[in-house]
Amino acid sequence: MKHYDYEVAINQLKLGKKTPLNELQHQDEIPLWCKTPDFVDLFLPYLKIIGDSREQNHWIENACKHFGIAFERAVKDRKAGTENLKEGDYTFQVIFGNRTFDYTGRVAYERKGSVCEFYNNLMERNRIEREFERFAEKGYKKVVLMLEFGETLPDLINMTFSYRTEGGALETKCVYRTIYSAVMSWKQPNNKDFDILQSNSRKKLFWLVLQDMYYYFRNELRIECWREGLLKSESETETPTKEPQNAIGRNYNVERNTEIENA
Repeated sequence: MKHYDYEVAINQLKLGKKTPLNELQHQDEIPLWCKTPDFVDLFLPYLKIIGDSREQNHWIENACKHFGIAFERAVKDRKAGTENLKEGDYTFQVIFGNRTFDYTGRVAYERKGSVCEFYNNLMERNRIEREFERFAEKGYKKVVLMLEFGETLPDLINMTFSYRTEGGALETKCVYRTIYSAVMSWKQPNNKDFDILQSNSRKKLFWLVLQDMYYYFRNELRIECWREGLLKSESETETPTKEPQNAIGRNYNVERNTEIENA
């Protein structure tokens, strides 16, 4: 198995030695399981999270501020020519100097904050199905469902939540296998086709999301190096003869990253 070096790829694509976008704070609070040199030194300083302005819970924005990671709200403004995120709650950019890798409209993170919220979305079946169908219609390369409840998918079985009836009485609802079955079916490649990141801890979920962004971007650079004929390096003993493939063997045809030349 050949070794791919992220730092070598950055240097080969002449992305290195750019002024960082971010000055990281509280690095001692970054979990050890994701605290690698490539992630901390060569990804986070160049990362910007884009959040939809209609997102009501701002904990991800607050976490970004705490750690010194750039965050921008996507706001609809006709004068400025900006728009809300058309789909999903979050996406990201990676900015090296005057080159911006922009995944808006290509990668989306959809957040569900509670069992109650997700269950109600499922009961409005046409609504949530349309949400995920739009990702496919718009040609998204990656969609991630963020769940702020449970540590594993089986944890969703028999979860309960409380709600008030129209008369004001407090009642408890058990979801049984409803959420689990829907998620297990919909996430398959032959259905809605999305990934899942899940945790009861917002701190853990935050770093799971950022790690997910890192590995997606890392793979994007690998593909670009291959296309530019740069994949062979000191750390790569052999240049592949085929386009990199995903886990099920299909060609991983990724459009070239959108480049924004800043004035």
